Amino acid sequence: MSGSPATYDAAIVGGGHNGLVAAFYLARAGLRTVVCERREIVGGCCVTEEFEPGYRASTGAYVLSMLREPVWRDLRLVERGVVVDPAGPSLNLYADGSALALDDDLAATQAETRRFSAADAAALTDFEAELGRLARLITPLIDSTPPDPRARRPRDLARLAALGVRAARNRDLVADATYLFGTSATQYLSEWFESEQLMAALGWHAINDSTAGPSTPGTAYVLLHDHASEQAGGGIRQWGFVRGGIGRLTEAMAEAAREAGAEIRTGAPVERILVEGGRSVGLELADGELLRAERVLSNADPKTTFLGLLEPGELPSSFRAAVRAYRCEGTSVKINLAVDELPRAAAVDAAGVQPYHRGIVEVNPTIAELDAAQAEARAGRPALDPHIELCVPTVHDPSLAPEGRHAVTIDVNSQPYTLAEGSWDEIRDDVADRAIAKLGEHFPNLPGSILGRQVLAPPDLEALLGIWGGHALHGEMAFDQLFNLRPVRGWGDYRTPVAGLYLCGAGTHPGGGVTGANGRNCAREVLRDARGPAARVREALR
Repeated sequence: MSGSPATYDAAIVGGGHNGLVAAFYLARAGLRTVVCERREIVGGCCVTEEFEPGYRASTGAYVLSMLREPVWRDLRLVERGVVVDPAGPSLNLYADGSALALDDDLAATQAETRRFSAADAAALTDFEAELGRLARLITPLIDSTPPDPRARRPRDLARLAALGVRAARNRDLVADATYLFGTSATQYLSEWFESEQLMAALGWHAINDSTAGPSTPGTAYVLLHDHASEQAGGGIRQWGFVRGGIGRLTEAMAEAAREAGAEIRTGAPVERILVEGGRSVGLELADGELLRAERVLSNADPKTTFLGLLEPGELPSSFRAAVRAYRCEGTSVKINLAVDELPRAAAVDAAGVQPYHRGIVEVNPTIAELDAAQAEARAGRPALDPHIELCVPTVHDPSLAPEGRHAVTIDVNSQPYTLAEGSWDEIRDDVADRAIAKLGEHFPNLPGSILGRQVLAPPDLEALLGIWGGHALHGEMAFDQLFNLRPVRGWGDYRTPVAGLYLCGAGTHPGGGVTGANGRNCAREVLRDARGPAARVREALR
């Protein structure tokens, strides 16, 4: 291309929510910032798209539960029209026809649980209190940069010292938290409860976006995840459906970034990250355009960034080996349905919109069956009787479908990216048919109400959303891939072996979920390197 390349202080690969958050903070601090998004819309895994004429659904993430309060405040998302409708209870359905509703109201959940076990209903109070107590140790870490235990830089010593002080002040919590991180969800839950129904309702979270079963050591952490993400002033921001679809959130984030001074280019896929003399110097776009930048941030997942956008010789071989070993294969099939009437649960004998329509429905196998389904997935075979999740976002926002009709979003677990036999093109529709038939056992009117559908297997999610392995969280949220070990040990502070190159997506601390913490934390480190004095960084992130 003719002419001199455009020059920036910072170039960001990908316009997912973390990339947009980082762009906002960098631009607000005075850095000339550009975001290059390969699709024609921003949002990454937080987009809302038409899947059938007149029907829209959130293709990746579809509920909002963890967005950090500083991001809400600084990007003025409420003022920009982002409205979150609080979700209703989680209705858990079982093969024997029973149902258990979990509500934010503890007393309501206890009343439901008492139908299965009076002892479990009583234990819920202490269980919730214990997780809340442990969350007080973990929550502040979400908005901080993990230290490197090897203390390669002076700042690592300060962070390690701060972490040590925090651990010393909370010695009674550290041992319990260590156990929670090391044990399985099944083991931990069995110490509290006896009901198969309640254990399954809580334990299925351990298998989400993973091939681990709830009885796999290390899975108990996910029980703490929602508690650890809570924050003061959250309210309905904590858990609900974004009116207009979750893509409305990222549209507002892009608006905030542009107002701060960032340039956002859509339809601008990045071909490679430019490196000269061991330092990133910009981007080459797929059309050949070069963008020079003093620093580059990648909102892409670790494997796409390091194995796809950099030449092999630009990274230490040991680092590339660690990235290759990073577990990042999705295990879910996403189905969006266009239907002409609300699904009606046979276990709830009532007409019209019910509380469960406003929340999430979980079709739950037992803990043992969840373990078996995950074992099938690990062997490369889509589980025949998996956990299935369903929600109806049009109950909250009728504008997502034609009048009187609905969009239904379904997530089918234990469906591996890599198949032992055949291809997803051969089995995609069979998997969807089987899932809908299973849902039909609980929602008898659902199969006959379907007017159209979209089925996205892990390879489809990979191609559509640009996520390696179709993994929406940019990698498994296992203990060995969290905190200072995410994405790989020694590189948990958003920096990389290439000088001037940073990682800001869900493949960094604190992991997946629509938190905005990854982007905000990374921007803080970029500004610290660019500006130096801590006071200036605090001002930029005020």
